[in-house]
Amino acid sequence: MNFNKKLIIFVKICLFVFTFLLVSACSQTEKHETIEVFAIETFDDHQNDKGFFERTGYKIVNAITTMEEGKTNVKSDMKSVEDFYDMEGSYVQTEIIHSYSNKSKLLLTEEGNTHKDKLQQPSTILLSPDNFKNLKLNNLTQEEKDQVKEHLLAIMKKL
Repeated sequence: MNFNKKLIIFVKICLFVFTFLLVSACSQTEKHETIEVFAIETFDDHQNDKGFFERTGYKIVNAITTMEEGKTNVKSDMKSVEDFYDMEGSYVQTEIIHSYSNKSKLLLTEEGNTHKDKLQQPSTILLSPDNFKNLKLNNLTQEEKDQVKEHLLAIMKKL
């Protein structure tokens, strides 16, 4: 009987220590959010006869990327709105994209998904087709970041 009591106490201590380690490992996460507004050239998917990818136009992008890393996993979440324009600057279409993934360092598993939809109206903000020229707005104010984030989250509800 004395041995059983000691065994039960030992198991309880082990469970307590394991629970403490699990909670402390999960609570230490680092989160980083990036909000971007930029324009970039777009190219054809196929090479021409000379082996070059031909320029098809450009796109203006509003994006939020969130990375969260802990001791046991890495999570990423990317939301973007992309307005596409042809070589003459005429609007073509808009894509809204929500992509996320979760990678476990303990179980060595990875899961994720990407949702896309198309719109037929320009939906990006802060950059216009008149002033794109491969421009990236590097120094967004906090007000502009909040504006882009609010705008993107509202558009993501359409997915």
